[in-house]
Amino acid sequence: MSKLLEETIAKVRALSASEQDAAAFALIDYLDHRQDVQLTDAQLAEVRRRLADPDRVLISYEDARKRLGLPV
Repeated sequence: MSKLLEETIAKVRALSASEQDAAAFALIDYLDHRQDVQLTDAQLAEVRRRLADPDRVLISYEDARKRLGLPV
């Protein structure tokens, strides 16, 4: 197991049971569908660049849906 995964599991263990279930569901969903969504190397580099930006601006779920033209 990678060190990052071990650190993540330690953080999940500190959560309440319902939050642990939510985290587990998210991981299982990712594992079940990881082949459905593949980023190119360029897209992955862009994601990493944006995550590394200390001045990045995060938006709410509702704002993201609006930007994508999806119903809120």
